[in-house]
Amino acid sequence: MIPLTANAIVEVTGASILSGAPSTTATSVSIDSRRTAAGACFFAIRGDRKDGHEFVPAAAAAGATMLVVSAPPVTVPAAGCGHPAVLQVADTTAALQQLAGWLRRHLDPTVVAITGSLGKTTTKELATALLRTRYRVHATPGNLNNHWGLPLSLLGLGPGHEVMVAELAMSHAGEIRALARLAAPDIAIITNVAPVHMENFTDLDAVAAAKAELAEQIGAGATLIAGADDPRTAAMAARFAPRVGRVLTFGRGEGADVRATGVTTGGEGSRFDLRLPGGERVAVRLQLPGAAGIANFLAAATAAWALGVPVDVIAATAGELQPLANRGALRKLGGVRLVDESYNASPQAVAGALDNLATLPASGRRIAVLGDMLEMGAWTEAVHREAGAQAAAAGVDLLLAVGAQAGHVAAGAAQAGMRGEQIHCFEDAGAAGAWLAPLLADGDAVLVKGSRGVRMERVVEAVVAAAEVTDGVRER
Repeated sequence: MIPLTANAIVEVTGASILSGAPSTTATSVSIDSRRTAAGACFFAIRGDRKDGHEFVPAAAAAGATMLVVSAPPVTVPAAGCGHPAVLQVADTTAALQQLAGWLRRHLDPTVVAITGSLGKTTTKELATALLRTRYRVHATPGNLNNHWGLPLSLLGLGPGHEVMVAELAMSHAGEIRALARLAAPDIAIITNVAPVHMENFTDLDAVAAAKAELAEQIGAGATLIAGADDPRTAAMAARFAPRVGRVLTFGRGEGADVRATGVTTGGEGSRFDLRLPGGERVAVRLQLPGAAGIANFLAAATAAWALGVPVDVIAATAGELQPLANRGALRKLGGVRLVDESYNASPQAVAGALDNLATLPASGRRIAVLGDMLEMGAWTEAVHREAGAQAAAAGVDLLLAVGAQAGHVAAGAAQAGMRGEQIHCFEDAGAAGAWLAPLLADGDAVLVKGSRGVRMERVVEAVVAAAEVTDGVRER
């Protein structure tokens, strides 16, 4: 962040200075006292579970030079460089967003905003890598993509940044609209619409309407990029074409502006021809797994092409891209191949991961460890039974179902023809990992996937730990 004085924050947010000098300066922003650095401006956020005002003393002790509060703190210890300035606002979340919006307008980078049900973070990372071949880029760190995370991401902008790649997430209608107003995108990417957060939506059309809020907020000079293979995002492209500056679609079908043709896939990646508007064409080798990896790359490549990255540079960079940790990364543990998709899960993503598992080279067993898909609402039983059926159809030799919905996964697999001895249910990921790890042998291919709340990384940790102590088996 560019250095900001207390007086500058007052002018932007309307804060009152309770104590400290108006010339006090901050060089970063934090809402977590554990991650507050010396010279930071700490915003005391009232969250659903914790109130940041309780951590004001800790932030000051960590060296915060400014504290933004909605109620005067009882005591404020000296900061590392003196007593911090204390600023009071009516709402600390609103003030954080106001400051972020001001900085975005003040520095005025080209903003690429990405939303969609699946693949947002991967698409963000791919777009960032492609755009960095030509621009100085700042991107959303990790998945800071909500009403607190996006402002923090924007506040990381500096005067040298030419492009900002921002990820926008939602779990309720209206959230994307607010985030899009804050980010003010020049390029908006909507990847897809799929059943996620279904406890908060009546159907997929309602999910689509929530994602379309991004397109509703972009200006007449902006570019909208949407998936052509998803009927709902394709409809968005057609709907908003009359009111935005440019619409580009991506996909594998004939109608897409940016296409992958002649696709050959395997468990470790794919090859295809990348076709761009105007007839440009280049061969691409991609190390991202499955159809989802191709779709995410196409979305990112469309944004890069729209901002002038040459097609040969896009293709050369594509060959260097790697799956993100816990989002499809392939780990080779001696003779065992482990596909780590432990970060999250949804019905469409599980189906894609199982398809990818079926193509992985495996002289031994193909093993799927599937955790609960959370926030599915009325869809819960049906989607877990379908996941079990998909595991059977993918030729899985051993299925471990983990969590409260394990019985439904097992029932779906059994109904689709898997034998009882191939199916095992576990209450939690720790138990599943402890059972599986010592049974693995050279030639086995293992998929681990589940929603974040199920902690499927524990299965990954158990498998890796077992490999590390087995003679002759080392990760490479």
